[in-house]
Amino acid sequence: MKKDKSNRLHYLMLVPGVGFILFFIAASVVLTAAQSLGLFSITGRSAFTFKNWAVIATREVRDSVFFSLKMGVLSSVGTVLVAFPVALFFRKSGSGKRVLGSLIKIPLFIPALVAAFLIVNLISYHGIVNEALVALHLIKEPLRMLNDPFGWGVVFIQIWKNLPFVLLILTASLAGIQDDVVDAARNLGAGRWAVALRIYVPLAMSGILVAMILMFIKAFGDFPITSVAGPIYPPSIALRMHATATLFQQWDQAAVLGVIIIVTALFVVWAYSRLAEFVGGSE
Repeated sequence: MKKDKSNRLHYLMLVPGVGFILFFIAASVVLTAAQSLGLFSITGRSAFTFKNWAVIATREVRDSVFFSLKMGVLSSVGTVLVAFPVALFFRKSGSGKRVLGSLIKIPLFIPALVAAFLIVNLISYHGIVNEALVALHLIKEPLRMLNDPFGWGVVFIQIWKNLPFVLLILTASLAGIQDDVVDAARNLGAGRWAVALRIYVPLAMSGILVAMILMFIKAFGDFPITSVAGPIYPPSIALRMHATATLFQQWDQAAVLGVIIIVTALFVVWAYSRLAEFVGGSE
């Protein structure tokens, strides 16, 4: 009897967290999907139709989706590549680790929109970086690093802003690797690069995949950074969704773009789980 009461208490303790997910998030997803089909329209004209989905056939929407996918992939890969060596440094005790850790955590306390404006001052046409390069006679005229057509400015800001978040995941993954395994590899003649690529990377792969998937979802649906540092065309899918709803008052078509963001995120999560199973099975 006491065990049943204890189990009920445990379930009640899960209600605030699980209830929030099941009600608010699930209701938002269902409502967005319904609005994309013309139901529960915010304009008051509700009628089941697939006409709203014709928007995905337009070149503008396809360009926005591909641009957001590109930003998501490059930002996730770039952040992991930058954070992994730093996580290896934090794994070992050394001088300056506390100071470096404090400096890296600074972006966590800065909102994304504020961070974007801060970086703008650095990489704008007459920003600090360009002015310094011109003063050092390394370049003859300023470089276009902000609002560039490819989106390198967005990638740079995404890496800087999300580096502490990814670093936290990678540090936890590397902390679980036993020193005996590393020492055995070094005793067998493995160098630093061999230890890093053949010991640390495979054993920390689960954490790497988690960091990449979470980083992709954040960068793919990003609004503030791409709105400040992104190219004039194409805008990200989040920016196009906002413009479709607020500027053109086409809320049902904006819901279609929202469904695309949700489905893409779910697909990436599914791909991650399959890849994690493959990596786990190979080990």
